[in-house]
Amino acid sequence: MDLGCERCYGEDAATVMEYCVKNLQTTQRIVSDSHFGVSVRKCPECGQQFVAIFTEFVDWQGGDDAQYFDVVPVTPIEAKYIVDAKDLLRDLGTLGNRRRRVSSDWPTGGTERISWKRGEFYVREGD
Repeated sequence: MDLGCERCYGEDAATVMEYCVKNLQTTQRIVSDSHFGVSVRKCPECGQQFVAIFTEFVDWQGGDDAQYFDVVPVTPIEAKYIVDAKDLLRDLGTLGNRRRRVSSDWPTGGTERISWKRGEFYVREGD
């Protein structure tokens, strides 16, 4: 299965993440909260759809809050499935478990790490 273009799904994870954050167009917001957001987005260059998942965990001590952001390429059927999901948190983690996703991990007190990841992942609402 061909996914995306060089801009939204190229080899360098940091370059892809920067492009996705700045350029993907939000087509549908599923959850819009200050600490947890889920949206369907689309690449303006090639039309590839993605599900973007943002989670922030407030530490209430100094404002160095942990933040996690995953951008998962999806098929149109998967995008619709997530929009209509009965158990959103569980279903998000199974998205694209056979393909890579670009991920930003920025733990409290740590530095941001951007990388490609594969497989199921745990999704939890931020607080």
